[in-house]
Amino acid sequence: MLIRLYEEEVLAHDLYVELGKKHPDIMPFQNIPHAEQRHTEIMASVLEDRGISIPKPDKGSRFVSKGLDATYKKWLKEGRKSEQGACRVGVRLEDHDIADLQEATVKLPELKDTFDHLIFCSENHLRAFHRNLVARGGEYEVEALTKDEYKTILASEGSGCGGGGGCGKGCGKGQGQGKGKGQRNGQGNGKGAGQGRGKGGGGGGKCACEKG
Repeated sequence: MLIRLYEEEVLAHDLYVELGKKHPDIMPFQNIPHAEQRHTEIMASVLEDRGISIPKPDKGSRFVSKGLDATYKKWLKEGRKSEQGACRVGVRLEDHDIADLQEATVKLPELKDTFDHLIFCSENHLRAFHRNLVARGGEYEVEALTKDEYKTILASEGSGCGGGGGCGKGCGKGQGQGKGKGQRNGQGNGKGAGQGRGKGGGGGGKCACEKG
C-alpha cells in the first residue's frame, strides 16, 4: 500500500507536468507539480523509514503498482484532448488520491499526521481543478469519495501558505514521523521521517496551488 501511495504521487507529478505542457494557461498544472514533488519526497521518506526500497519499474514501465501504467496512459490521453478534459482528469486523480489516503490512515494510524497533511493538500488541488473545470463548462461525477465528502471538500476553504506553490498546512507547523530529519516543506524543518511543516512565510488567503 505504501509503495502504491508513493507511486500515485509520482503519477500525479508526471501527469500534471505533461498536461501543463499541453495546456499552459491552466495554472494549477503550472503550480501543483511542485507540491506533488514534495509529496513524493515525503512518501519516499516513509518508505525509507520502514526499510522499503524505492520501487524500480521494469524497462518500458513507469510503475510497479498494478494498473498505474494503464491509468497514466488513459488519463494523459484524455487530458490532452481538451482543457476541459485535462481539468476533469485533475479532479479525478485527486478524488481517487484522497480516498486512498483516507484508507491508508485507517490501516496505518501511526502515519495519520503524514496522511492528513497529504489529504489536506489534495483537497486544495481538487478545488483548484474543479474551479477550472467549471469555468470551462465541464462537470465531474465523483468516483472514489462519497458525494457528501466531495461536496464538503468543495465547500471548504484551503488555508493560507507560505511558499509559492505550497499547500496549505504543508507550509505550516513543524511535524514529522519516525526517525531523522523530516522533509523540508515550506520553511520548516521538523524532526522525523515525515514532513517538516515549519511556519510558513506568507499565510492568509488560499493556498498558492489553488490560484489560477
